Amino acid sequence: MAGLYPDVPAPRMAYDIDGTEMIRISGTSPSIRSLGEKRILNNESDDYMDYGTGDNIAFIFPQLRDVSGYFVTGWEIRDPSSLQTSTNTTNGYDGTWTTIENPWGNSGVNYTSSTQVKPIYRSSIKSIAANGIKAIRFNTSANGGYHRWRCIHLYGSLSSYAGADTLRVWHPTLDEPLDDNTSADGSHLDWGDTPQGSTEDRQFRIRNNSASETAFDITIYTEPITNTGVLIEGQVFYSIGGGSFQNSISIGDLAPGATSGVVTVRRDTADNAALSVWSYKTVAEATRWA
Repeated sequence: MAGLYPDVPAPRMAYDIDGTEMIRISGTSPSIRSLGEKRILNNESDDYMDYGTGDNIAFIFPQLRDVSGYFVTGWEIRDPSSLQTSTNTTNGYDGTWTTIENPWGNSGVNYTSSTQVKPIYRSSIKSIAANGIKAIRFNTSANGGYHRWRCIHLYGSLSSYAGADTLRVWHPTLDEPLDDNTSADGSHLDWGDTPQGSTEDRQFRIRNNSASETAFDITIYTEPITNTGVLIEGQVFYSIGGGSFQNSISIGDLAPGATSGVVTVRRDTADNAALSVWSYKTVAEATRWA
């Protein structure tokens, strides 16, 4: 258990920055949505997207994915219908779709009234098993008014990292990843209950998964989507190889297949930190690949 809340089923997907396309489907017309709209639905605030009656939302992944959980909330999303997956869609509407739930929905959410995202996004995650999929689609019935989507969180990972030119989160001592589609990997950097004025350390490494490309000038930093008055990124620090703790650190270059030294992440929760449930991304980003 992550403090008061169940462990997540897998790492939460950063679909706003990982190359995933979010698609709004109005009737038979799919349209790619903006980064801003993706961030609205992948954050934890109570902002929302006003979509039309019967509009559906699909996510098309840049690689095949295994999805093991989701959380959705909104306001006046009347009649959720099927949750579908596809292995061959090109635009979120075409292709072959398989229904895995009908209707979709997580417990504790009333889709016909205004439902806040916090704290239920941690207690009402719905488990599913959708492996090797290219896309997932949340369908609704055409039943009056607008659908105000507040939040869609997806949990899972790439189906296979073979051949993927990407940086992976790696165990600090064992030769194994920390970003697979498992609850243990999803909860490795979950701090659970964090009292104000407290500090805690955890560790990980970064692996260059590429078989041929070097990742240059890798930086590790914190990126919250929903922030607080006492900024989240100001309460998280990183150190590598016993160096000083900083909000952002450089770990240099990683050759193909290479693994970094041990990175320590320190949560230093302020005395006046906001009381609530908060999430952030730890980002490892290379400036270029060659």
